[in-house]
Amino acid sequence: MTQSTSHLSLSTHPKSIAVVGASTAGLFAAALLAERGLSVRVYEANGSFNALPRTLIVTSRLPQVLGFVPTEAIVNQVHHIELISRGASARITLRKPDLIIERESLVGLLAERAQRAGAEIVSGQRFVGFDGAAGGGHGELRLRFVDATSDYQREERVALVIGADGVRSQVAQAAAPKQRDSVALLQALVALPPKADPHTVRVWFERGDTRFFYWLIPESKERAVVGLIGEEAAEVKERLARFLGAQGFEPLEYQAAPVAAHRFSSRPWAEVGGSRVLLVGDAAGQVKMTTVGGVVTGLRGARAAVDAVLGRNSYRQELRELKRELDLHLLMRSILDRFTDADYDTLLHSLNRRIKDILETRNRDEMVRAFWSLPFAQPRLLSLAAGVLLRKPGAAGRRR
Repeated sequence: MTQSTSHLSLSTHPKSIAVVGASTAGLFAAALLAERGLSVRVYEANGSFNALPRTLIVTSRLPQVLGFVPTEAIVNQVHHIELISRGASARITLRKPDLIIERESLVGLLAERAQRAGAEIVSGQRFVGFDGAAGGGHGELRLRFVDATSDYQREERVALVIGADGVRSQVAQAAAPKQRDSVALLQALVALPPKADPHTVRVWFERGDTRFFYWLIPESKERAVVGLIGEEAAEVKERLARFLGAQGFEPLEYQAAPVAAHRFSSRPWAEVGGSRVLLVGDAAGQVKMTTVGGVVTGLRGARAAVDAVLGRNSYRQELRELKRELDLHLLMRSILDRFTDADYDTLLHSLNRRIKDILETRNRDEMVRAFWSLPFAQPRLLSLAAGVLLRKPGAAGRRR
């Protein structure tokens, strides 16, 4: 879009922080910063500040990361996870239940907290780029926004930018252009079968359909979501429809979203015009690649960014623990991607009491603490992983 000076305004808040994207990670960062007395504005591209509804499962670590229990967003608790492959099954009983949350409600809670702390949320403002250093190059940036309903453009002068604008982050693209990976998520809202336990999640491994899995997550005693992750949205839609039909589910409505993919080389920070640009959440690829879950990890990324702004450590240093966790999940995903249906059968048959004790005690956001205990609890896992790694890439899709 060609910039017109007749449709341009300049805001002069040189010491303020701009958070681009009213995501869970962005709003959490804004709240933490505003609570410390900093001037914060959140810019959201959507004209109306309404997050899309989506049912999510998160670990019990969510309240610990947030610093409070998001009661209004919690719709159910999960006490058991049932894993199902072609020829085996296993049941995990969680010592601390997982939480089923409604993303729309969580976003609303975080928005209220940010505004109470003094952060301003400006909706209908789409970020379109940086105009370089402002104020003679004193570590300030000019950000360009376009109004969602008109050609009106505005500039903001800020000291620091936090990009929290999702998997297709325009901030990330403007600050450090590079190819960013993503996967497609689709889930259908269905009636929970009459005999199904409303506190049990079911996971199906169907290697011929996906390198990930199908799932059923109960959101109440009456309803659940059944979903799938895959590479392409059209492919996911076709396979989920087939799975729903085979399981006897009638879809009531759908929830879809692209989800970012973490890389070992992820570097969610940059410098533009002498000012820092920090990326959090999906914009930073802060997603566990075993389950493609990013709520807790995105919030941890937001807290790390805030600690870097307020403290002496760099964002890179503050991210060390989270990056170790995300790298481990990516390593595990690289192994699972080579699995066949027979490998999943072997894996589930290998879940002895010692392994289950570890999985029941340590949640998915604490895998670094648990991972190296697993081979000692079940040596068979080492031979399984070794055999899978020696297999040629792509073989899993051909072997059933």
